[in-house]
Amino acid sequence: MAKSRMDPADNLWTMSPRPAPLPGSARDIAQRLSHEREFVEAVLCLERALAEAGTDERAQIAADLGDVARLASEAQEYETAQHALEVATAAVNWADLHCQLGTVHLQRGRRVEARRAFDRALTLNPRYRAAAVERALLDAREGRIGEAMETLRALVSDGTVHEPRAFEQGLGALGEAEFEDAEPLLRRGLDIGDAWLDQQLGGYQSLVDHGDMAGALERIRAAVEERPGYPDLHLLLGAHELSMGALDDAIESLSHALEVHPDYHAARVEFARALERLGDTPQALAQLALVLAQDPAHAGARTLHERLTSRRRQVRKASESLPHRA
Repeated sequence: MAKSRMDPADNLWTMSPRPAPLPGSARDIAQRLSHEREFVEAVLCLERALAEAGTDERAQIAADLGDVARLASEAQEYETAQHALEVATAAVNWADLHCQLGTVHLQRGRRVEARRAFDRALTLNPRYRAAAVERALLDAREGRIGEAMETLRALVSDGTVHEPRAFEQGLGALGEAEFEDAEPLLRRGLDIGDAWLDQQLGGYQSLVDHGDMAGALERIRAAVEERPGYPDLHLLLGAHELSMGALDDAIESLSHALEVHPDYHAARVEFARALERLGDTPQALAQLALVLAQDPAHAGARTLHERLTSRRRQVRKASESLPHRA
């Protein structure tokens, strides 16, 4: 089997031969390979699965790539982690994956690329606190300490500080350019990460994996009710409802995602998909046009737009070919 440690002389993403197919699903294989610390092989397995996946499978495979990247980072295999996240973010435009990619870039000393990834995460979700903190800490390390402190104070202007004392101590350390001391204090003070939400999403995915779609629906609905300001959750709920054929519920959930974050392209594409399922193709195309006006290269929007316009042309052509009655 191919090695998982990086050799500068190798281009591991065009290696030949690639790992031979193994019994079981690609996700199961990748999970096993990750636990065996064969991270390169795990990424290759998921990358091949992604190339063959349908629309509904791509999101989960991207999430799996994020999990592999996290384990690879913990093992200090940063190049592998970066590649996994680049593949994942090319498949789905999720703020958390872009933020994760930014942290990997930082671990590799690539500050320009890290800033670009954090900016992308904040473009997708301006309220994404983890990305805002990471970018502020990057500003501080590059000498813009005052700007970083201003950004961090603005994040807590609504008073939502998990540990105020730790936060103030972190700001003090940051002001003294004591970055190693400041970072853990600020993270603890702001409670970066959401253990409860992570638990809910883990339970949701477990229910989906076991085919309990109704139970998964209840789990994600509970998460949305508890964290209504997270557009990603409204999107996940809407996509789940759409997969179950609950079109009206999906429209409502996806509308909420866009109310929270109007420029959330992934949610607007899914909204267009729901409208098309309802039979409102003109409105679906209008929603896709809004996305493409801001991001002409958006893969999901382009693919769906081309499919809908092609189908409309075929319907029009078929209609024109029908014999006209006198």
